[in-house]
Amino acid sequence: MTGIYWHPIIGAGILGGIGFTMSLFISDLSFSIPEYTNLSKLGIMMASIISGTLGVVVLGYWGERKS
Repeated sequence: MTGIYWHPIIGAGILGGIGFTMSLFISDLSFSIPEYTNLSKLGIMMASIISGTLGVVVLGYWGERKS
């Protein structure tokens, strides 16, 4: 197939890691100790920030090279 590149698919997959609202809901239901809930929320937010940043970098870098 011509005209199809993997870099936008990979970048969109990385950006898919931003969807964290269900993870926050599940962490609220899972932990009864407030410290654990707070740590899980911190981890979810950090993973979301890393995913968003990495996705933008991947799409921005490959978008400039291949467009």
